[in-house]
Amino acid sequence: MKLLPTSFRLSRKLLIIVAGVVVLTGASGAAAIFVGRDALLGPPAEQVSGAACTTITTVRLDRNGQHWLRKYVRSDAKDGAVRIKTALRVAGAVSNHEDADLYQVILLDAAGPVNRADMRGRAIGAEVLFARDPSSIPGMTAPFVARYTDGTPAGNGEFYGERKELSLDEIKTIVTAMDERADCVDPNAVAEEAGGHGEAKAEGGHEAPAEGHAAEGEGGGEHAAAEEGAHEVAASEH
Repeated sequence: MKLLPTSFRLSRKLLIIVAGVVVLTGASGAAAIFVGRDALLGPPAEQVSGAACTTITTVRLDRNGQHWLRKYVRSDAKDGAVRIKTALRVAGAVSNHEDADLYQVILLDAAGPVNRADMRGRAIGAEVLFARDPSSIPGMTAPFVARYTDGTPAGNGEFYGERKELSLDEIKTIVTAMDERADCVDPNAVAEEAGGHGEAKAEGGHEAPAEGHAAEGEGGGEHAAAEEGAHEVAASEH
């Protein structure tokens, strides 16, 4: 009894390759050739929950009785979809252990600017805003705003691709599928704990000031805040 039709023959070369894979990796390796890695093991973790990232600084603002929190992070993710998933993951992680009326996560490239005043415009690879009560935030009509610049960053960390904004359904799908909820690595956390301070530190270990420099994006109107008439802070454009 023939197991295969006479018209279906595996080439000698393919049989040798498959046999080698079976010996080296087991049957699952051979199956991966025909079925595909994603079908067997699922997509890579960063395509589901975003990439690893590092905290740059956290800025806290008090505005008309509200507490606004802005977090700047870095990632070497080159894919725009991975960047926005990273920012969404971090926004969720921060909201779980910080109390604020508005959360903003700004993601920069690993080669992006060092000075916070320059962390705006084309330096922003992805941005997420989250408010549990969006009606209390001027200009916000939904709990989430998530946008990113498509394409890989330039050598100086700036982004010149197409600006994309996710719908609420897209955001819900991404967040629901995440199997990792980790925050970014904070290189200042050890120093903060040793010093006994609860305040976030800016780059270089200095305490983050209450006044924020502008963090502008490429778009229409902006959610603006000011700390006692100091620097204008663009928390979002909508």
